[in-house]
Amino acid sequence: MLNTLLLSVPSLILFIAPQQTEPDIEPAHQRNKVFKEVLREGLKAGGTTVPLPAPTFRDGLDEADRRAALLEICGSEQALGNFLRDSVTAPYVLKTNDAKTEGSTVRSIDLWFVVRADLSKLDPVKFIGQADEKAVEVGNMRFEQRLLTADDLKPRDRVAQLEGDAPHWFVDLKGRLLDRIAFEAVDEAMATRTEDSMVIAAHVDPKFNAPGEPMNHWKNVREDGPANPYQGGASYAKISRLKLKEAEGSLIVEAHAAFDEPNAWFQGAPILRSKFSPVVQDQVRRLRRELLKERSKSD
Repeated sequence: MLNTLLLSVPSLILFIAPQQTEPDIEPAHQRNKVFKEVLREGLKAGGTTVPLPAPTFRDGLDEADRRAALLEICGSEQALGNFLRDSVTAPYVLKTNDAKTEGSTVRSIDLWFVVRADLSKLDPVKFIGQADEKAVEVGNMRFEQRLLTADDLKPRDRVAQLEGDAPHWFVDLKGRLLDRIAFEAVDEAMATRTEDSMVIAAHVDPKFNAPGEPMNHWKNVREDGPANPYQGGASYAKISRLKLKEAEGSLIVEAHAAFDEPNAWFQGAPILRSKFSPVVQDQVRRLRRELLKERSKSD
């Protein structure tokens, strides 16, 4: 579910060159090579590089700085109070932007929301395993994912490492969009954690561009056309302890994502973008319900 969230949602972006310096991230998260790559390189599509923003919440921020960041996201004290509610239906903040490239539009997303959970007990590999090969349907779209095995990865010269404190894995995501477009993309993902945060980063692995099974591609299902190359997307989520008196036990989740939408899909029309909000609402509420079940079991 968490991986689906990252791929379904997942910037206020500019057309700029990729960063030339190493991103300023915590030493523990420096081990996350996928995180470093998506921050440094962003998403490259149509001859353009679209960067992902750095995390809003860096480890070590004091309470005043965290509150100031939250106020900037929410816009007012009243909106912040509502944002912090311990409720499945508490609001989220979603920002979207489009960047035109040669032959496509890069859709980008910034998302923030709060959950109640024990950070030390969150296991991204467990989430992926629970969602393995289970379809999610929302907004006339369908997504399903499969955790790739060693046998799947060997022909592409890839190796997963699910054990330890920096798990590294590969997920095959298949989607069907508005009964018009079918796509498949293999994401390389990695997670790292500190005492105060966890980062899960993912990007489409170009090793799977070449013919084979699975393979990064898309098709027009109405025309039963040929497989077309797909440049995919890049994303990360950072989950941080909020450490506010009025929201004890809260975690702030921020997800930043960008994906390539070829013009051949919807001729550049914002049809898919209009589905972002219902998809995000569905996935955020699903995640909160799952976490609430886990909290109930431990009480």
